[in-house]
Amino acid sequence: MSENNKKVKEFFLMALQNHKANNFKVAENLYNNFLKERPDHFQAIFNLGALYAQNAKLQLAKKFFSKAVQIKPDSIDANVNLGAVLAELGDYQEAITFSENAIKINPNHSVAYNNLGASLKDTGDYQKALSFFKKAIQINPNFINAHTNIALVFKELRKIDDEMHCYEKLNKMKSNSAYVQQNLGRLYLERGHIKESINSFKNAIKYDSNNFLYYYLLSDLEKGILNSKLKEKISKSIKYKKLTKKNLSYANFLLSKYELKEKNYKREFNYLLEGHANYFESRSDKFKNDIKYWLSVLPKKIKLINFDDLKKNTDDSNFIIKPIFIIGVPRSGSTLIEKLITSSDQMIISGEEANILSMTVRDKINKNEPIDADINNFKEDIIKRYKSKELIQEKDHLCFTDKSLDNFFYIGLIKFIFPNAKIINCKRNAISSIMSILKNNLPGIPWAHDLNNIFKYFDIYYNVIKFYKKKIPNFIYDIELEKLIAKPEEEAKKLLEFCNIPWNKKCLDFYKRKDLVSRTTSNYQIRKAINNDSSKIYLPYKKFLKNYSKKYSWFN
Repeated sequence: MSENNKKVKEFFLMALQNHKANNFKVAENLYNNFLKERPDHFQAIFNLGALYAQNAKLQLAKKFFSKAVQIKPDSIDANVNLGAVLAELGDYQEAITFSENAIKINPNHSVAYNNLGASLKDTGDYQKALSFFKKAIQINPNFINAHTNIALVFKELRKIDDEMHCYEKLNKMKSNSAYVQQNLGRLYLERGHIKESINSFKNAIKYDSNNFLYYYLLSDLEKGILNSKLKEKISKSIKYKKLTKKNLSYANFLLSKYELKEKNYKREFNYLLEGHANYFESRSDKFKNDIKYWLSVLPKKIKLINFDDLKKNTDDSNFIIKPIFIIGVPRSGSTLIEKLITSSDQMIISGEEANILSMTVRDKINKNEPIDADINNFKEDIIKRYKSKELIQEKDHLCFTDKSLDNFFYIGLIKFIFPNAKIINCKRNAISSIMSILKNNLPGIPWAHDLNNIFKYFDIYYNVIKFYKKKIPNFIYDIELEKLIAKPEEEAKKLLEFCNIPWNKKCLDFYKRKDLVSRTTSNYQIRKAINNDSSKIYLPYKKFLKNYSKKYSWFN
């Protein structure tokens, strides 16, 4: 071996050693130096893709896994990993292609079946997804991820008993899993079983005491967790820089709660901003792509729809389906409104956040198809998806709720697809919603981790609502949370009258229901009676946001 070849090989081995030791920067530099000498070295290219994937650098991971597939099209690992990264970036159709390629190369590769199922789940094809997860488990009965994904499908289908069964099974398979305990805790909380939820979150801490997410989840249920011992643990972890960006975010969220206890609002506010900045950084590649979609791409695409043509094509075939769409911005009282509506004598299915319109529209945009092209097939697809989630049922008078809040973008499409639909627009004082978003980390909402993005999204929402109120008069019913709280019976009666639902005072007793399930951030608060508005508690923060009042007229 020549001296030069020997040196190059040493570079590769050093890179591999630092990769295994999680020395990201060192490994990255060594791999790149190695590739200068061997630009088509498959293993180095693949390893660098894996390094970037492990550190959430998804665009770079995609670049190197793509190159690895080009060099070795029959590499099972390259195809599997490229598919996984594409799915993480939200490019589900491409992800499906590479997972299918992997299965062709090796028909007994459990990870490939699992990844294919995961992408299908994210496109809303739940039955196919389940079949591939079961195939993965057939090949590898102890495949934890596949069992977990089946639980996630049941979550989407609102089958909480089946979801609980999956996690109980996983708990037997992996009894010391903090992740399983976290999900059990979440499910108990969604059902209102607070003691069991607390125990599960405590178990999660026992199995992974350095993950501050579990302390954060527990802190809303057991205030005593916010003691001096935990605060010291957080401070030491931050000081010695032992935390991932995600873990650092929850450390800051916890510190904000300590400051709130002392009414140190400015320090609390700064910790919240720091927490969100770190959470965003932990998923920056995906979030940047998603933010561009929500704040730029989608609003422009919606404006291109010819609503006059939609009116001409409207038929009466779906007049019998009577969905109630609950829209607004997060933390605007939508969960309260949905539980009130679904607690009437009339059987109404609670769809919570179905995300069907969003998912279908985004799929069209990703394929560069006009949203209103082939509009009748689009309508059929939407109805089929609602049926697959068991929301359109004869026994429930074909009436259901969907509180996917971003459905405000699709009000025109809703009117076309479901002419007899009702639209409930949940309104709340802007400062209350914005501060509640900051105080309650909403992990799946990309724009909710930066104040500028939050204000941009709110501004889009106000403008879209204004547009549709002019375009389709009397289709949107506004309900103000502050008014509902001040005069619950009066406002609830007007709401139900708009929805053509018979009034019954027991609607206001929704929190007493034994079958009450809530999967939202409000799942703990919703178990209490409607109480006094909390808007005043957000007044101390208004001075921190005063610059935004100059830019946005609705924020005053």
